Amino acid sequence: MRRIIILILTLFSMNMLNAEKYAGEIFRMGAGVRNFALGRTGVSDYESPAIVYWNAALLQKAGNNSVSFMHSEEFDGMLKYDIVSAVWGNDNKLGLVVSRIGINDNPLTKLYDPSQPISESNMPYVYKTVDDSDYIVYFGISRKLADKLVLGITPKFAYRTLADESGYGFGADISTYFEFWEKSLLGLRLHDFFSTQIFWSTGTHEIVNPGLDLEHNLAFSLFSGKIPARLFTGIDLMFESREEAANVSLGQMSMDFRAGLELNILKYVDVYAGYNTEFLTSGLGLSIKNWIVQYAYEHNPELDNSHRVSLGYNWK
Repeated sequence: MRRIIILILTLFSMNMLNAEKYAGEIFRMGAGVRNFALGRTGVSDYESPAIVYWNAALLQKAGNNSVSFMHSEEFDGMLKYDIVSAVWGNDNKLGLVVSRIGINDNPLTKLYDPSQPISESNMPYVYKTVDDSDYIVYFGISRKLADKLVLGITPKFAYRTLADESGYGFGADISTYFEFWEKSLLGLRLHDFFSTQIFWSTGTHEIVNPGLDLEHNLAFSLFSGKIPARLFTGIDLMFESREEAANVSLGQMSMDFRAGLELNILKYVDVYAGYNTEFLTSGLGLSIKNWIVQYAYEHNPELDNSHRVSLGYNWK
């Protein structure tokens, strides 16, 4: 076990030496309307329909099988984010998340006379429009290695288009969790641990920085047990010298904080609220028999607000 830990730390350090800043932003969009409403928490959430995106080890605790379809309008509708999530199996559950991040109808321009500088008589014109898209597949499995140790792995594959260029990427996340008592759970995820690689048709090669996400999940109740509640608190550690872009910057390392609160105010109605780095989130979940409808909202005065909706179905 000691040798494995040393090998992991060595690989983690080597990856950071060659990684590109912000290269992995497409993998950090989050997944699931519920998790978006809870401040983009999810590493300790075993009820998330997109569980393999956050922490595949929690497949060991997933209850029903499920499928969910999510649509998102980010930044006042400029960016579209769609996800299909599924969890299935009996004793050994598997999970899948397929996502598309897209900005549609982007104009490409050129000059009437490329040999001359831009001027009133040589203005650029739109010669075609393109869709810039990222397609990502996450596949999750989990294995119990010891009495209290569960390991999850999420291989991920991406196909990217940007104007007239394209690229592909592959990598993996490793995750686990620890239960201190029945109502307390700590989730950990090493994302892009095996140095996620992105290759472009131009010959450019990007390496995604690894990072560590830690999150605690505490269940409790309000008003003499009449309203079940759950509190999520998390911290994201990244090593990209993010400086002003992070809540706390310590040289190369930075920290971002997240929090979420879930209240089951009625048997079939859940209310969500959260804090995502610097923005407030909220949402609502409605369960009707096996169907689940969820809505999430993020207030972002800098890039305009974002909305997500999903429809899910659960079965045993």
